[in-house]
Amino acid sequence: MKNVIKRAAAVIVSLALIFTVRICVPFDITANAAAYAVWPAEPKFKNITTYFDSARNYEDNSLHHNGIDIEADGGSNIYAACGGEVTFADWKDGYGYIVIIYNAELGIYTFYAHASQMLVTAGTKVKQGDVIAKVGSTGAATGNHIHFGICTKLLAGWPAATYYDPLTYFTYSDNNGGGNPPAATVPDCSCSDEYAGIYTTKDVNTYLNIRSGHSASSAVAGQIPAGAEFKVTKGNGEWAHVEYNGVKGYSSMAYMKRISEIQPGMKIESSTAPEGTLEAGKSFSLRGVITSNLPIAKVWGGVYFRGGDPTSQYAEAAPKAERYDLSSYFDHNIKFGVLYAGEYTYKITAEDTGGNKYELISSDFEIKGEIFNGVMGDLDGDGVLKIADAVLLQKYLLGQSDDFSKDKFLASDMNKDGRVDSFDLIALKKAVVNLADK
Repeated sequence: MKNVIKRAAAVIVSLALIFTVRICVPFDITANAAAYAVWPAEPKFKNITTYFDSARNYEDNSLHHNGIDIEADGGSNIYAACGGEVTFADWKDGYGYIVIIYNAELGIYTFYAHASQMLVTAGTKVKQGDVIAKVGSTGAATGNHIHFGICTKLLAGWPAATYYDPLTYFTYSDNNGGGNPPAATVPDCSCSDEYAGIYTTKDVNTYLNIRSGHSASSAVAGQIPAGAEFKVTKGNGEWAHVEYNGVKGYSSMAYMKRISEIQPGMKIESSTAPEGTLEAGKSFSLRGVITSNLPIAKVWGGVYFRGGDPTSQYAEAAPKAERYDLSSYFDHNIKFGVLYAGEYTYKITAEDTGGNKYELISSDFEIKGEIFNGVMGDLDGDGVLKIADAVLLQKYLLGQSDDFSKDKFLASDMNKDGRVDSFDLIALKKAVVNLADK
């Protein structure tokens, strides 16, 4: 979520620079606990992995989180908690694919992030309980879940800091008309990876149930035959997170025994990497699915200068899962089209929770093409810096303009760091002001 807030901050800076508008938003809002809603996940998914904390909703730091995270299987349904009009349904940086719905009666926006598939578009009118998207882990996500939030304002299309706690604002039922206990009653998972390993069943004659929660009353999601070997990723001494034959869930540790540790190992498949010569200004799509025997603690890398130092086109992620798809985050944050002519290396490195590091990709390539030789900041190409150039850059930063050619991109990079952001807008504004004072 940190990238989301940084982008929102850039938007605020942009507006302030050009229009000197002061933006004030309240933080202390009383929730309306009487509002009725449909639980946004399928009824069996009630585990909350991150709760709402009002102290974490407006600071630009690593603790920022403006909603709740509901653990759910990838590809499962996301439901509209309440009806309204879809104001946005597309990619939005760290949110990944996100649906934002405005409910005029309540005066709120509900938003559902990290989706794998969109089933609605902007302008669609949806009813409460309609399926609007599919669960995924796109954007800055470390696993399949729904990031569900509520706010009363959007700032340049982004959820703004007038957030509510979804667990106290609404009372819920499931999408089948049945009751759904408030998700706040779901306990935190206290399991740790000290129990990780390869296990087999113990004192089991038929099968061991895989359940959907840490309880014998949870629904059965699958079965482990007696004597079969299966993987445990973490546990708490009573319940373990298990994987068997493609089914993930929870099983009682009273009926299992560990037979070996999980041997470390990591690989990447279906990957793409730039090779040879690329034309300046051309984009390149990054792909690659990383799988690991131990949870992936960190993935980092991107484009490096041939001497070894990273360029600005660099990203990091902390999946905390055994699988990570580079296309979910790295592909959207590493921009090959902004690189200047020169020699580079594309590298991806990962580390598992056991401290084992793996260099998964290392590919040399070069960029050839003309370096921008015009007037820096002259976006309209008339050879003169003026306020109109700053307005064009502002529109790009706000996502209001798709007309941004390679030359405009190079002309906008005022500080020559290989990216275009609010700092370039600051530099451009200063340049315009300095010329006006002469």
